Amino acid sequence: MFSNYTKIALRHHWKNKLYGAIHVSGLAIGITTVLLAVLYLKNEHSFDAFHKQNPHLYRITTTVTPPGGNGQLTGNTGQLQGPVFKEQVPEITAYSRVMGGDIYGDMLAGDKVLKQQLLFVDESFLQMFSFPLVKGDAATALRDAGSAVITERTALKYFNRTDVVGQLLRMDADPSARRLGKPLVITGVVKDPPLQSSIQFDVLLPFRFLQLSFEDNDWNNMYLSTFVVTRADAGADKVTAQLNRVQTRYAGGKDQPKLAFGLQPITGIHLHPLYAPGGSREGGVINGSHPAFSYIFLGIALFILLMAGINFINITLAGSLKRIKEVGVRKINGSSSIQIVLQFLVESGLLCTLAMILALLLSFLALPVFNDLSGAAVPFRAMLDPLVLLSCAGLLAGIVLLTGIYPAYVLARFSAMRAFSGKAALSARNPLGRALIVTQFSLAVFFLLITVFFYRQMAYIQTKDLGYHPEQVVVTHINGDRDVQQVAQLLKNELRHEPGVLQLSFGGARSGLSDVKLGAQRVPALHQVVDQHYLPAMGITLISGENFGEDWSNGAIVNEAFVRAAGLSHPIGTPIRTDEYFDKELRTITGVVKDFHAGSLREKIAPMVMINSKWFGGGVWVKLAPNREKQGLAALAAAYKKVMPESAFTYSFLNDLNAREYVQEQRWQRIIGWATLLSVLICCSGLFGLAHIATHQRIKEIGIRKILGAGMAHIVGLFSKDFLRLVMIAFTIAAPLAWIAMHQWLQGFAYRTDLSAWVFIATGLGTLLMALTTVSMQVMRAAGANPVNNLRTQ
Repeated sequence: MFSNYTKIALRHHWKNKLYGAIHVSGLAIGITTVLLAVLYLKNEHSFDAFHKQNPHLYRITTTVTPPGGNGQLTGNTGQLQGPVFKEQVPEITAYSRVMGGDIYGDMLAGDKVLKQQLLFVDESFLQMFSFPLVKGDAATALRDAGSAVITERTALKYFNRTDVVGQLLRMDADPSARRLGKPLVITGVVKDPPLQSSIQFDVLLPFRFLQLSFEDNDWNNMYLSTFVVTRADAGADKVTAQLNRVQTRYAGGKDQPKLAFGLQPITGIHLHPLYAPGGSREGGVINGSHPAFSYIFLGIALFILLMAGINFINITLAGSLKRIKEVGVRKINGSSSIQIVLQFLVESGLLCTLAMILALLLSFLALPVFNDLSGAAVPFRAMLDPLVLLSCAGLLAGIVLLTGIYPAYVLARFSAMRAFSGKAALSARNPLGRALIVTQFSLAVFFLLITVFFYRQMAYIQTKDLGYHPEQVVVTHINGDRDVQQVAQLLKNELRHEPGVLQLSFGGARSGLSDVKLGAQRVPALHQVVDQHYLPAMGITLISGENFGEDWSNGAIVNEAFVRAAGLSHPIGTPIRTDEYFDKELRTITGVVKDFHAGSLREKIAPMVMINSKWFGGGVWVKLAPNREKQGLAALAAAYKKVMPESAFTYSFLNDLNAREYVQEQRWQRIIGWATLLSVLICCSGLFGLAHIATHQRIKEIGIRKILGAGMAHIVGLFSKDFLRLVMIAFTIAAPLAWIAMHQWLQGFAYRTDLSAWVFIATGLGTLLMALTTVSMQVMRAAGANPVNNLRTQ
């Protein structure tokens, strides 16, 4: 029986290759997007699941509440919490601090400079985390302060082999290495961290090595991650209570922030990243994604598949009129309604199976592009995962039923008498078909509007006046344990007469908000150490007062936001005192600059204080001459090599650093852009198929109208008006939903584009034009034929 159904189905599809191609291509695209979304979802939820200590492996979290302020949950702790909690909380069996250390100077293997991700960790790190050693002993590899563990890829890159235990590494510019007084010895080689690990590294160094030059006994200083392993019988709530009981013994005075500790399972880090004041690798842990992202992407993929399924149902229903007599013949010959339904389900199943095979191939080919698009790292082997294969089987069965059961039911319900009566037909105004078309175009218009406003906001970000000029500005750093003032002067001497370098400025990185005192008043503000070349190098406008001079001074330059926050009518000459640990002096405001965006456009411009200090932290800003960027960079690299021969010259353009603030938005812009393109293609192909069927079914009417003198425009309008009416209804539904979604998203930006009415109007008109063009192509083709031939065939 089923072999007969299959033969009939193949014969039918061969006769209707156009509709079959529309069905298969649309479903293949929809299934591909769903498969990629499932792979992405599974990948996102698999991070850090490989550690054998799960579910008893946690990161300690800290909620920091400043006096009179709101609490901020972070993933950071200080140096003291790990050893203190291990000693005083019996439920904790092991701990390891993890601190990113790529700022502590260059590492040398022979004459090669290792450009590596460096982590400082405690001795128990390799026993707590499942990063297996291929050489060395996990229990002792990090015991000595002068030991080092490197990854396989690092060993192969710099030694061309993995058997490198006993080889030496130098960190000549590092203060800890100088105090150690001897090179580091490689004591282990570890397998490369999996891509699905929140902790990524190339080199591990003992925390004891870091403490040779940097031992911090301040309980309130938070800048690293602390991981703990708890006893199997110890619940997280019980351990958390113990941590906070210990905290009460170390709590500071009323002027100190209030701390509250908690536990975060390591498997929750990737999808629940916490605030890190110093950036995405503040605690040696790479901040991940957000759980909503993977579900939003899956929702988008399911919508695209739904649109393809709507095409399938609509075109099948619209084209089924000519098969009603076939149903009548089958019923006269004894076929039951169930058998007829099965016949049409087999036909749907063949197309869906072909679409699934094509989708698997497309998914395999598209995976590298998808990884680049989404920023994920889904491996090819993930497609062979039993859960993914089971999802494919379930998806195929669901698609066959959803797309095949209703058209099959509609055809099977015709009686044999009605099928041959000449009156059997599907309603031209089929409510379900019309509702499906409206649903399909509502989704397409929604995606289209979302894409337009995504692009408008990103264009706004790229063209907004930031209050300074980041073009041709290079950001670099003076590495290692050096006299930064001396190095700065040597670099100035080397580049003094270089035409490719316009300005050379030295300073310190901005910290978070901290209080500035104006008598009894406190103003939370950003702080930055700069020199007299910073304002001209960055193109920042000084609106009153004066810039810093050549000599160190106790002056301060503030921005307009600071003046407003402090309520100063005449700021010049106002005495202030910062709370920054590097600056205890009483200072006087000597200048006010126009507001500029020190951070991203998500935040409002914060009050800022710039000071001129001998201690500036090693930050370097270089303004290159226009059209001489290569010359200026080459000169800067040569100067670095001469002044700091043991250090690698690394740099970033300020424009690139600014762009990194919006990586997530740029990824979603691309994803939604592709979703919009696919949805529009699916909609147009479906509309094309429906128009083709409609003109074919009414070809005799078209011929008669032409003979009676109807023009091309009249015929096109006659056939298009119903479709265009449905598109207008779809726009009416989609526009408010898109407005709500974009309004909510744009609230995340303090500075944003507006939801202009003309964009909605233009998008609506564009959608109507797209639909009209698609329908008109088929109608004009039918209307352009000789009406005599059309009438003869009828």
